[in-house]
Amino acid sequence: MKSEDNKYSVDLLDVVRGYSVITHLDKPCYFKHFSVIGLLEFDYLQAIDIVESTRAGIKTEKELLDLNIKRGSWSIAKEEKIKSLEWTLKKSMSALNKISDLAQRRVFYAQIESQERDLKNIRAERAQICAYSAEHLAEVKKVKRMTNESIFLDKDFTQKPFKEDEVYFMVAMFARYRELNDRETLLRASYFGGFFEIFAAQGGNSAQLIGGTFCEMTGLQKSLIVLSNSLLNKVKNVNIPDEIAGDPVKIMDYEEQEEKDIKTSHGVDDLKAKMQARGGKLKAEDFLS
Repeated sequence: MKSEDNKYSVDLLDVVRGYSVITHLDKPCYFKHFSVIGLLEFDYLQAIDIVESTRAGIKTEKELLDLNIKRGSWSIAKEEKIKSLEWTLKKSMSALNKISDLAQRRVFYAQIESQERDLKNIRAERAQICAYSAEHLAEVKKVKRMTNESIFLDKDFTQKPFKEDEVYFMVAMFARYRELNDRETLLRASYFGGFFEIFAAQGGNSAQLIGGTFCEMTGLQKSLIVLSNSLLNKVKNVNIPDEIAGDPVKIMDYEEQEEKDIKTSHGVDDLKAKMQARGGKLKAEDFLS
C-alpha cells in the first residue's frame, strides 16, 4: 500500500506543478504539461490543416471509407459495429464496477476482453483505410506540434533535446500523459495524494489551490479540479456505503438504487438461470439488462 500511496503522491505532484520528468536511456527530460489554452490551439490548428489538405486534393476519412464501401473492402455494417462495441464496452465497464461476486466478475470480464479484441481489430482495419486521409495527416502534424512545445532538457523549458532522442521522449511523454489523464489516476491522486481534503476544507475553492487563472492552468489541473468537485458533491449528497467509503473510484461510480430498481434488478439466481440456458456461458449484455 505504501508504494501505491507514493505513486498517488507523485501523480499529484506532477499534475499540480505542471510537468513530469521522463527518461530515455538514463537521459532525463522535462515534459511540460499542455495548458488548457494550448490544447484549444492544437485543435484549432488541426482543423485548419484538415481544410488545407482537402483543398490540396487529399481525401477525407468519409471519402476514403465511401470509396472502399463501393469497392467492397469496407461496409456500413462495420461502421455500425464499431459504434455498437464502443457503447457496449462503456456500459459493460460501468456494470463491472457494480458486480461484487468474484465468479461473476471473471465471467463478465472475459466477455469484455473479447469485445475489446473485436473492437481493436476492426479499428485497425479502419485505420489502414484512413491512413492517408486529411484528418490523419492533420493528427500527425498535431502530435509534432505537441512534442515540439512540450519536451525540454531543463526545468526552465528552454533547451530542446537532440533530434535522435526526440522520438523516444515523445513516446514516453504521451504514455505519461495518458496515464495522468486517466479518470481513475486523477481521482486517486486527489483523494490519496492530499489534494481532496484541502479542496473540501476550502469548500471547493480551486483557484487558490492551483495558484493560477484559467488561461494559465494545464488541462490535467482542470481535470483534477473538475473530478475533485464531482467527488465532493457525491460525498456530500449521496449516502455512501461503508464498504466503499475509502475508494474514490467506487464512490464516483456508486448510484443509489430506488426501491423499484432493486425489485426489478437481476439477482444471482437470474444469472444462474441464464448460464444454465446457455450451457454455462453468459454474455456481457446479460449484466446490462
